[in-house]
Amino acid sequence: MADMTTTTDMREFQVKNSSVFGLVLESSTAFSPVPDSRDGKGRFCTLLEICAAAITKYQSLLQIAIDIVPRVLLCTLLKEALLRSHHLCIRDLISSWPGRSLDFTEILGPQHRHHVLDLLNWESGRAKVITHSLLNCQSEALQVVDLREALPNREATATFVEASLQSHRQQRTKDLHVYLNMWIENPLKEGGRVAKALSAQGKGLKLHPCRVATVFLGFSLERLGRRLDPQVLTGLELKSEMLESADAFATLLRGGKFPNLSSLSLPNFVKRLESGGFQSLREVLSCLPALRRLHLNGLQVTGQLRQLLQDVPPLLQLNLSHCRLSPPDVVFLSNSHHAEALRELSISGMTNFDAMCLLVRSAPQLVWLDLSDCPKCFEDDFKVLMTRFLLQCSFSKLHTLDCRGNSYTAEPSTPVLDIFRVCNKINTLKTVYLDALYFDDLNEEEASAVLGTMDSKNRPIHVKVLHDQDTYKTLYKICYTETVT
Repeated sequence: MADMTTTTDMREFQVKNSSVFGLVLESSTAFSPVPDSRDGKGRFCTLLEICAAAITKYQSLLQIAIDIVPRVLLCTLLKEALLRSHHLCIRDLISSWPGRSLDFTEILGPQHRHHVLDLLNWESGRAKVITHSLLNCQSEALQVVDLREALPNREATATFVEASLQSHRQQRTKDLHVYLNMWIENPLKEGGRVAKALSAQGKGLKLHPCRVATVFLGFSLERLGRRLDPQVLTGLELKSEMLESADAFATLLRGGKFPNLSSLSLPNFVKRLESGGFQSLREVLSCLPALRRLHLNGLQVTGQLRQLLQDVPPLLQLNLSHCRLSPPDVVFLSNSHHAEALRELSISGMTNFDAMCLLVRSAPQLVWLDLSDCPKCFEDDFKVLMTRFLLQCSFSKLHTLDCRGNSYTAEPSTPVLDIFRVCNKINTLKTVYLDALYFDDLNEEEASAVLGTMDSKNRPIHVKVLHDQDTYKTLYKICYTETVT
């Protein structure tokens, strides 16, 4: 019955207001469609989207539409306003939002899901408008806002903290709960205000960090931990490079304080941990029942991987880059309960070819694999060894492969072409990262043409030329056309 009512309301609305739509469409013919992610071509999918785009371009029409359109269409209006950066429309729609919750990932829809981070990028201005709108929200219905898809950002964190503190100084009659990701960088400068905002009393803008990137140390880290919601926190990234032991880190997480923590990135320790430090880490990791993604962040685990991971639930994502794995570490992982579960694996920096093959061969469910910076594994003959590697490993689901930093040859063009020829044998592959090397002067169209001649399966490719700001190297991101991102 509810579905029939909604359909009737929409039809009645479209009939009653057809003249408004017609007027807008006749007077505005220069709209710029947002590229549809299915084929990369700019277009509108439905007449409704054309109408919504037209309305959001004119604030006066939007003011009328907010009062008369069915609620189900307000989502379409906000989506078009976000895609086209119509800040005034974004402000008006959020400030008067009639629903109980506002989930930006849901608003943008599945066809734009992989663009959510860009659309909510803080520097774009949209996120600033969102914060201002929430602070001045007049809606009595809106209670929950979901911004979890936006990455932790310094400026965004500071602005939301200030907005929260300001809202609690006002005489609010209700709470507005915002679920977001936070970046907390300077414990001496920001810590007090962040802690105050997270523990604010009274009615106002309540911040609920879901993922936190922080460089808090010692007592400051523990103080922050006391203000994080145990049931809400799902991700923690510790950026510190000054910790000398695992004690402060263990104090924060020991005892299963955060049962829903699914993603964890360890800090960089100043020196190699002693056996007691690894024991502390083991106790912490074993008390995280929801943990599925672990970044060891270059931790030198030589001979200690079993102790760290044997009591950890099966991991979906594991980053072992530059962790100096020993043969016992490799044997343990390849026979562990993690191997069958792994979907993403980074073993950047490995030096033993056979160990690399053993690890990858034991993880048949991989969809993402990072083999970058492993030149010692391939230094004898890249083409022969990479072919052997592919023959030994069954890649039935692999979508993304990173092969940067593995080229040894005196022939200028051989590395790029050979690497691509070999990688192209993986039928499921959608994206490959390669060094451009001596092809770094080619533009994207020229690079696509050169590598396209090497594609034995006649799959159209698109090459994006990227520039690494840290290494000053030119990189190729090679995407098969049907999956360009």
